[in-house]
Amino acid sequence: MPRWTILGIGGIWPLLSAGCAHTWDALTSQRFRDAPFATLRHLIQPEDSVAVLLADPPRSGDERASAWQRLSAERFHQCAPEQQVQLWHMLQHDATREASPWVRLSAIQALGRLPDPRTVGVLITAYHQADGYPEGYLPPTTASPHNSAVNTGTSAGRLPTRVGHDPLLALSGPRGFPPEWSNAIRCRALEALGQTQSVEAVRFLAAVAGAYPDNAVPGADERDVRLAAIRALSRCRQPEAVEALFQVLKNNTHSTDTALLHRTHEGLVRLTGRDLPPDPQSWQEVLQAGVTLAPEPAWWEEAADKVVQAVRWLR
Repeated sequence: MPRWTILGIGGIWPLLSAGCAHTWDALTSQRFRDAPFATLRHLIQPEDSVAVLLADPPRSGDERASAWQRLSAERFHQCAPEQQVQLWHMLQHDATREASPWVRLSAIQALGRLPDPRTVGVLITAYHQADGYPEGYLPPTTASPHNSAVNTGTSAGRLPTRVGHDPLLALSGPRGFPPEWSNAIRCRALEALGQTQSVEAVRFLAAVAGAYPDNAVPGADERDVRLAAIRALSRCRQPEAVEALFQVLKNNTHSTDTALLHRTHEGLVRLTGRDLPPDPQSWQEVLQAGVTLAPEPAWWEEAADKVVQAVRWLR
């Protein structure tokens, strides 16, 4: 192998190992334009996440978002009690009231990793405040031209495209996010709720997924948001999650949305281990007999099941 090829691979490998999405965020951030070499150094050897979050004066939104992405439950519990209190207050603020949608998404993601009973309430608040407006503020009926984003569409939580600099980072308070960002924040909050394994979270996810139409939740009319709720339910190993997915399947028996039906059926199979067809009658018999949750599948078992189910749905 030529020497320049080896050197090239050695040079870019630390960046690739940091993660493609994280690397791209760093290279398109304001701090890279201000201090490119320091940014690359921290990309290869990241600073301690707690040190970044508790820094005085506060760091930029890009740095805080990256720190929330790196914060693990183990690192959080290694902090002194007063630091944990300070970090928790910061998490509550950044997940629900932060002006930057990037910081909000990262804080919500961090909440999903922390086993704390207060997490569910904060995530539900983050969902309801995903529009970016302060509590009690009535948003305008039409979006102003300067508050627009590149509309690339979302797919159950896929983030909108960030181009150039993010003008929201310079705001002193929430002024409202474009619909693409609001949906992405809602999807991320639902995903984090699914990680909590809480019965309270299951009830909220069921309402968003459309299990009980009389209990409507704002934002649940968006298809991507509903799909995110269904995916999150399939991760909640609770009997109530099986009941909710069954209700979604029954309510959408005649729906032409094959993705919604597939996700719902996939969740039922994953939670129960019963390889039944997507027929409400078959699953009603399972519920009447009493729900027994299947063991958590290994990653390779889950991958194989997805392939089998995808082939079945394509027939």
